[in-house]
Amino acid sequence: MPSATPSVSVVVPMRDATPWLPSLLAALVHDWDTGFELVVVDDGSKDGSADLVCRLCAHWPTERWQLLEGKGEGVSSARNQGIMASRADVIAFLDADDRPFAGRLSKPLHHLASNPHLSHVHGGWWRCNAQGERQQPVRPWDEGAGFSWHQFMEHKAVLPSAWTVRRSALLQVGGFNPALRHSEDVDLILRLAAAGHQGDWIHEPLVRYRIHSGNASGRLEPQLKGLLSVIDHHLNTLPNPQVGWAKDQRYSTATWATWQAWQAGNSSLALQLLKGAMASCPYPLVRRPVHLIEAMHRSSMRIGAPFNREHLLASAFWRQAESMLLQR
Repeated sequence: MPSATPSVSVVVPMRDATPWLPSLLAALVHDWDTGFELVVVDDGSKDGSADLVCRLCAHWPTERWQLLEGKGEGVSSARNQGIMASRADVIAFLDADDRPFAGRLSKPLHHLASNPHLSHVHGGWWRCNAQGERQQPVRPWDEGAGFSWHQFMEHKAVLPSAWTVRRSALLQVGGFNPALRHSEDVDLILRLAAAGHQGDWIHEPLVRYRIHSGNASGRLEPQLKGLLSVIDHHLNTLPNPQVGWAKDQRYSTATWATWQAWQAGNSSLALQLLKGAMASCPYPLVRRPVHLIEAMHRSSMRIGAPFNREHLLASAFWRQAESMLLQR
C-alpha cells in the first residue's frame, strides 16, 4: 500500500481511446512534479485501450497509476468509480480525447490551496480539431459565467477536462448521476451550487478540447435533448415567483440547442427543438424572429464559426422556423 497520499487524483474515463492516449499521457507528464495519481476507468473498450495504458505507464511507479475495469454503464458511472478509488483530497477530471496543457493540475491545486472556502475551480479551454490544432479559445468568465445556481443556469459553462473538485464535495452530493448519459456535468454543478458549494474561474486555458466524429453529430440529438431534460428538471425546483425567469431559461437553452442542431446541419432536429421551445417563449410575436437570429449569431461567434445572415434567411429551415415563431 503506497505510503504517500497523492496531491490530486486524475480521473480518466475511457472507451476505445487508443488514438488519444499517447498524447494525453505525454502531456500529463508535464505536471509530474505535482505528485498526482492517475485513475483510468476502462468502460468497455474493444480497441485495446486498457493494454495501451499498461504499456504507456509501465515505467511509472506503481503508486502513480491504477487501471480499473468499468461496468460499461456510461461516463457518469465510470467517473464515480474513479472517484471512489481515488486517494487524493482533490479530483481533476480529464476525458481521454482531450489534452491538458502544462499546469492543468498545478494551477487548480494552487488556487484551491489559496482559497480554502472553494469546493471547485474551472479553467478555460481551447476548442480544437481532431488533430488537436487550436481553433477558438473559450473564456466563459468574459461573458459573466459564474458558479452560483442562478449564474450557472444562465450560462451552463462546463467542460469536465478543465474542472477540478474537492473529493469531499463530490461525495457530499453523491457524485455524478449514473442515470444520466448526457449533461451529467451540468447536473452535478447545479447540485453543488444548490448545496452551497462555491466555485471560481482560473482565467486561462487548461486543456485542448478535441472535437472529432466520435463526440459530434452521431450523438447530437441525445446530447441536446439530455441537456434540455436536465435543465427542465432543475428549473422545476424553483418557487412560483421565479416562473418568469425559469421560462426565460428554458427558452434560451432551447434556442441555443436549435442553433447547435442547425449549425451541425440537422435542420429537422433544429425545427423539432424550436417547436418544443415555443411554449416557453417570453417574447412578443414581432420580436421572436429577431431574437432567434441574434441568438444564433452570438452562438456562432462564440465558437468562431462563420454566420451568414442572408444565407440563413434564404434557407428552407428559416421559412419553416419563421412560420413557427409567428404563430399565435
